[in-house]
Amino acid sequence: MALGGSEPVDRVDESDSIVGSSTISECVERGLIHRAVAVVIERPGGRILLQRRSTRDNWQAGMWTLSCTGHVRKGETYEAAANRELMEELGIAARLIFLKKYLLPPIVEGSRTEHEWVGLFAGASGAEVRIDPVELDSVREFTLRELQSPMDAVPMTPDAVMLLREYHKLASPTG
Repeated sequence: MALGGSEPVDRVDESDSIVGSSTISECVERGLIHRAVAVVIERPGGRILLQRRSTRDNWQAGMWTLSCTGHVRKGETYEAAANRELMEELGIAARLIFLKKYLLPPIVEGSRTEHEWVGLFAGASGAEVRIDPVELDSVREFTLRELQSPMDAVPMTPDAVMLLREYHKLASPTG
């Protein structure tokens, strides 16, 4: 989910009601709340697919994050954005299930602030992944145990840490 550019998005309030539109650049420069999606893809055998953001990215470069993430475009639904991002970043399609929506706390990096309502989705796919080399450096499958242990060896984006914690709660039988 590279930041910057002139892609129009809906600005929303703390209740996720649309209050206007801006570009991604304007939102992160001014810390305006907007919408995003995050998708967790489970692979055969129960492993979770994560992506490593491009080291050339201008936001959280080289860090690990969920299977795919991205901004919801102006007028787009969370579901449409999740499916679009999955195809753009990983080159796969999957039947996605909406899990929950979260207003994440602001994430500050330098002079920019990412403040988002994030729709969390889950799906399963054994399809061959074809990454977008502009946005991603690589993908890797992790076991749930690996993801529940400290991720010191695998630096993760702050939002991925929060959303994986929520995913574990929602995915566990005792939930």
